[in-house]
Amino acid sequence: MRWMLVLAVLLGIAHGHAVFVLTPQGRLQGGLNQKAQVAYFLGIPYAQAGRWKAPHPVLRLQGVFKATQPGYACPQRGVFTTRLGGYIPPQSEDCLNLGVWMPLAPPPPEGYPVMVWVHGGSYTGGSWAEPLYDGTALASQGVVVVGFNYRLGSLGWLALPGLQREDPRGSTGNYGLLDMLEALRWVARNIAAFGGNPDNVTLFGHSAGGMAVCTLLAVPEARELFHKAIIQSGGCEYVRTLQQGFAWGERWATQMGCPAGDLACLRQIPLERLFPPEDRSIGALLQRVEAGEFAEEPWKPHLDGVWLHKTPLQALREGVAAGIPLIVGAATQETWGDRLSGPSDWAGFARLVETRLPGRGVRARQLYQARYASPAEAWAYFQTDRTLLCPTLAAGAAQAEHAPTYSYLVGWVSPVLEVLGSFHGIELPLLFGTELSWPSLVLFLSAEAMDTSRPLARALQSQWINFARTGEPFLQGWPETRSGYAMGFEARPGLIPDPYRERCGLFR
Repeated sequence: MRWMLVLAVLLGIAHGHAVFVLTPQGRLQGGLNQKAQVAYFLGIPYAQAGRWKAPHPVLRLQGVFKATQPGYACPQRGVFTTRLGGYIPPQSEDCLNLGVWMPLAPPPPEGYPVMVWVHGGSYTGGSWAEPLYDGTALASQGVVVVGFNYRLGSLGWLALPGLQREDPRGSTGNYGLLDMLEALRWVARNIAAFGGNPDNVTLFGHSAGGMAVCTLLAVPEARELFHKAIIQSGGCEYVRTLQQGFAWGERWATQMGCPAGDLACLRQIPLERLFPPEDRSIGALLQRVEAGEFAEEPWKPHLDGVWLHKTPLQALREGVAAGIPLIVGAATQETWGDRLSGPSDWAGFARLVETRLPGRGVRARQLYQARYASPAEAWAYFQTDRTLLCPTLAAGAAQAEHAPTYSYLVGWVSPVLEVLGSFHGIELPLLFGTELSWPSLVLFLSAEAMDTSRPLARALQSQWINFARTGEPFLQGWPETRSGYAMGFEARPGLIPDPYRERCGLFR
């Protein structure tokens, strides 16, 4: 069956700048990037869902579906890139769509490796259709790339007893997670038509997308839907209990002017009230860049006892994802906003640490004062380690007992904006080859920036693609996490001591 679908792809390519593919879902018309020799199919609906309902798959499309423009983005208040003017499609609750990029060359007999991207945005913003995540550069090197939307904020993660009672399986608070599962099922059913191998799927994501990847590793129903995983600047404990979700959901419903048990009232709330306008001043933007308090944000996956039974980190430690190769890593200075607003003296540093880690302020001051001259800079590194770097590397340490696992640390700094350091997401335009998209373009406005970033971009792309193809990075000198080493991605990749052991003891 698979070769027949692939044959349909090959026969459909060659109608000017249009590309036609026959899939189990129906016939799709896509577009063509002639220079890259990549075809793209955008805005394909994979599911539909009522407000706070489980998604239902879109199994058939009528006629020829024109997949040349992104579909709606899910309702949101935006992410940092869009607040700076980055593109995002118009928003609608009918937003469960995805995009596919595929090479034009005939696939190998087993099909191309498939890389499924989960976008970040604190579970409250973002879209696969942001130009930053364009899959053309990766697809041009012999993989099929998929990106998808999932419901965000209150629409994706509201937990209420009434919603739990009406759900056939007794679940609530995981509507965004159910969207992710449905998108992966779409890939399993349809990706062979694009030349992809449904038995070789790599799930990769950044920030909340990385957290989602780890969460899906812990979901038994996702076990056969992907085969390798990459967690970038994520973590595996950013979930909430139903008790926490119910308490917040009831307060939130009251704020919206509805009794918590009146689901009809809640479902009639206009989107503009669910996602009101926000302060877009520079000060507000910088405040939101601080990732330190993300753990307290309410909109996250829930331990509902149906889809998710325990924290993903505990699930990894127990071998729930045994046999799935994993790459984990982060940037060295994830929370650069904290450096701009950090303490002015070391006593203040210790006091701030105490508010996050009671009883460890003195020890933290000793560790970080020995490394950094400025307490503000030390605070930024402390926040990086606490919120993103160490939680991500902890996932690698847990999975290393059950599958091949590799760790990395990104340390490249743009010479155009050195003050930002190697900040949260700096590797994304390099990984996707989208350096000229806005606002990433600002980082690459000099010849020096482009020249120094080229080796890193090539290394990131080749490692991720080879990992998707074989389950191992391309660099033969990148040993597994259990060896005690990781890969440092700076101007050029090179071996470094495992930063989990070096930097994360304070947080264990």
